[in-house]
Amino acid sequence: MNAAAQQLGLAPPLAEALITRVRGSAPAGAGDSMRLLGDGRFDGTVGGGRMEHALRAALRECAAGRAPHALDFTLGAGSDQCCGGRAEACVVPVPPLLGALYQAGAGRVYAVEPTLRLAGGVTAEGRWLGDAAARRSLAQADEPGFSADGRWFALPAARCTPLWLFGAGHVGRAVARLAGELDYAVQVFDERPEWAEPKAFPPSVRVQRHSDAARLPQAPRDAVVLIMTHSHTLDYELLEHFAQQPLAYLGVIASRSKAARFRHALERGGRSAPHLHMPIGLPGLGKRPAEIAVSVLAELLALRQRSRTTLQPHAAAAAPRDMPEE
Repeated sequence: MNAAAQQLGLAPPLAEALITRVRGSAPAGAGDSMRLLGDGRFDGTVGGGRMEHALRAALRECAAGRAPHALDFTLGAGSDQCCGGRAEACVVPVPPLLGALYQAGAGRVYAVEPTLRLAGGVTAEGRWLGDAAARRSLAQADEPGFSADGRWFALPAARCTPLWLFGAGHVGRAVARLAGELDYAVQVFDERPEWAEPKAFPPSVRVQRHSDAARLPQAPRDAVVLIMTHSHTLDYELLEHFAQQPLAYLGVIASRSKAARFRHALERGGRSAPHLHMPIGLPGLGKRPAEIAVSVLAELLALRQRSRTTLQPHAAAAAPRDMPEE
């Protein structure tokens, strides 16, 4: 299950619809998954529209006993989805003993027989479940797809980018709620006990009741650090601390005047921070906590997508993804 489903305590999955291959433009990508849960609800999405409607019906049939089977969708006018591409999917039952492979942070691998069968995977805690023969194909996979010999389809766990969030106030809470759904591993730092309250955050968020730079370990190189404490003095102390560290993103919540003051102070101290974003977020989206959170996460997602496109230009160009449909 995804993070939201896990937090809501949804039932284990009975069957899964998995997108295995996409050609051309489509509202989903290879590895996107939707599950029928034991309580009759659905978890996940494969992009919406007629394709998702058909796969929901197929999931019900699978849960009722129909064998695993593949479906092929031509996304043209005849299907009321004029994306122009094609998508292949497979519907498979989920054995009860493998239900833990649908928790956030788990990875799965499917045997091709010739349709897919869930063969095993690694739980979020690192425990292997299922066929030992499938382990190597999952370990070698960097992204969803078929193995070179065509025997396996691997769905590795999503890489969760570390996000260190300094400040558990209204904006910090709004950012934390969104970030967990976007594959960020969130830690919140705040020394104020009335704000550093774990119950105010999703269960996946780790809350640390301090903001002392001297107590912090070295941040991972791919970490995102967001500084938005209750104190401008503390904000600048944290900015100084992280300015010299190699990070994916360093952001400080700031007005234009605060940003100018902080930048001048860094220059006077002989410091530079090429990865600094200050003010953080996309401009002009509003000042309410939820609006700021959306602007910050939108900027982070844009940077993530640019990074993926730079690393995988041919794959990105080959299979553009349309917006999901209702």
